[in-house]
Amino acid sequence: MTYRKRVITHTLKKPDEFISTMERITFFIEKNIRIVLIASAAFLIIGASIFSFYLYKNHVNTKAAALEYQAVRHYYEGSADGYKKAIELFEEVIKLYPNSKSASIAQYNIGNAYFKMNDFDKADEAYKKFIDKYSSDKILLGLVMQKLSYVYVAKKDYNKAIESLNRIISDSSVFGKDQAYFELGKLYEVLNKKDDAMSKYEALVKDYSSSPWAAEGAARLKILKGEEKKEDKKK
Repeated sequence: MTYRKRVITHTLKKPDEFISTMERITFFIEKNIRIVLIASAAFLIIGASIFSFYLYKNHVNTKAAALEYQAVRHYYEGSADGYKKAIELFEEVIKLYPNSKSASIAQYNIGNAYFKMNDFDKADEAYKKFIDKYSSDKILLGLVMQKLSYVYVAKKDYNKAIESLNRIISDSSVFGKDQAYFELGKLYEVLNKKDDAMSKYEALVKDYSSSPWAAEGAARLKILKGEEKKEDKKK
């Protein structure tokens, strides 16, 4: 019996199947050099732009902070001339560096300076301007609405003062609700609305027990309840 030898043949792989990963990348770059160069240039331009913007923003914030510091120094002189000079410098901060971190603080302090000078109409205007332009600053917004309530109390517009404080309480994103409750309680006491005052103090003690204002509220609540008992005994 004769046997035919089996001839095993191997099909050679195509050359590109032996190319390594790096060689593939090199080959792609060589074929698409123009696209690669444009993409690289675009990436570098975007990176440089972001870095330049960061440097510029940092520079602006530094310059604005320096000017703000000068204004604050005049503010703490505590004199009419000091407040006037502070207002001028705060306004300059807003004019020259409107997008800086110092701009919103400057607007807030303009209102404070006018309040210190007993110019309640201009303080009112300054605080409202803050609310219009910088309401995204939730920490300062609470303080501004609180200061606005002081302006209305000074002008004996108690309804607007109550409205301003209630806005702090009703806006979940605004800080300073504990103090707003306390200020409302005090205001209702001034208006001789003891039940309303006690209601605000009770809410303060219940909802913000760890706040230092809660201790103040509890003290006022105790006094009001003591007065209430005395009145009941007289009857």
